Amino acid sequence: MANEPASPSHAEEHVSHGPGRYFLIWGVLLAFTALTVITGRMDLGAANIAIAMTIASVKATLVVLFFMHLSDSHGANRLVFVVSILFVGVLMLGVFGDLLTRSAMSLPNGAPSFDGPEFTVPRHH
Repeated sequence: MANEPASPSHAEEHVSHGPGRYFLIWGVLLAFTALTVITGRMDLGAANIAIAMTIASVKATLVVLFFMHLSDSHGANRLVFVVSILFVGVLMLGVFGDLLTRSAMSLPNGAPSFDGPEFTVPRHH
């Protein structure tokens, strides 16, 4: 029994990654940040929010997978991450589904709308 190898401790099970991996992910995050700034200055119409949410989701996933080491963990941690992403997706579908079913007059566009019967525009003769 003295010759049997001891079970590896938690510190020995940890896989060490070189700094190159983290610099690569950092560079990708910087590129996505630049893409966020560039697309934020463009008027892409209804695609603005979809592009912004996609870029933000990719950046958050990279941070969670590599800097928070989710790519190295197993089991319950991955399940919690996947379920949380699905839950956020369901919430976003609910929000955007609600916005798509509203009348244009009730949407926050930064300017008052005079299209509805609630407003009357005085006419100057």
